[in-house]
Amino acid sequence: MEQQLDELVEFLSSPRSDVRQLAATYIVGFSHPTSEHHQLLQARAKKMVQPLLVICHELPVAANSALSTLVNMTSSLATCELFANEDYLRMVVRLITIPTSIIADTACMLLSNLTKKDSICRILAKLDVGDVPGICDSRFALDQLTDVFVKGMDKTYNKDARFNFLASVFADVTNHPFGRRYFLERTSYDDKMPITKIMVFSEYPDVIRRGGVDSTMKNICFEKESHREILDTKETNMLPYILLPLCGPEEFDMEDMEDMPEEIQLLGDDKKRESDPQLRATLLEAINLLCTTHYGRETLRAKKVYPVLREAHKVETDETCSDLNHRAVQLLMGDESTETMNDLEPPANDENVFEEI
Repeated sequence: MEQQLDELVEFLSSPRSDVRQLAATYIVGFSHPTSEHHQLLQARAKKMVQPLLVICHELPVAANSALSTLVNMTSSLATCELFANEDYLRMVVRLITIPTSIIADTACMLLSNLTKKDSICRILAKLDVGDVPGICDSRFALDQLTDVFVKGMDKTYNKDARFNFLASVFADVTNHPFGRRYFLERTSYDDKMPITKIMVFSEYPDVIRRGGVDSTMKNICFEKESHREILDTKETNMLPYILLPLCGPEEFDMEDMEDMPEEIQLLGDDKKRESDPQLRATLLEAINLLCTTHYGRETLRAKKVYPVLREAHKVETDETCSDLNHRAVQLLMGDESTETMNDLEPPANDENVFEEI
């Protein structure tokens, strides 16, 4: 079998396009992580990446097979590292941004695998991919990917793609300070902060899209020096999009509601909370991160975040979410001291911190 695989791998680089494409359609079956031949292919990954990327730009059937093989093989971080150069990443990004690409969504899956590697994120953050008409007036990969992600909501850019897996890419990139800075800085071509373009999808029906957006917002909250900008209603104004998925159909006291962000007032009887406990936990982690600064705590108090947490706690069934909710309430309801006003972690308060209703 090893000899047969070696021959297939060699055929991927054949000067004849029909041979290359036939080899790609055969080899995809061996690439799935559950295949008994998966590890044999992984051992040959170095010889396969470049020819498979070339085939991705050829006839659709073979291109889909080649790209699916790359997605399967990049379940290994060692294989992901083989993409850590500008030429390969540029080829992947172009598979996503070409408006007629029928494999754009699969290419998004590949990129979301690759960005699990720090080295890939660093390259992607500075990658110049050239101009692509119809996206934005920028040559940089992250600018183009952010804008096609937005356009993918209703398939206005590519009728065959929604680009949902790019949300996972953004979450990976914002695991790093340079990625968080990118999403919080206004771009030169439209004077908008990229985070403001994607945060509006925190309640999007697709779990991949909204989950990646939730993780990106949480990661942004690690930038303590940017908490003023993050919470400023005239700047980023991210708080409503963190709170919206945590809100249900309950009514709040008029006095509390008047101080809440406008976006979460009068939501209606049909409002549903985020159903995925992992995503609820991510949003609650974001609130806890905003509570690590005095300004953040004071703003969340003024915006009446506590009543939202209180109502969410009443119906929470997940232990992790309950713990995160409780921790945030402790931080919000605790007394401030000279130490905590200097952004030190506030002390734990009494456990019975929720009001009786």
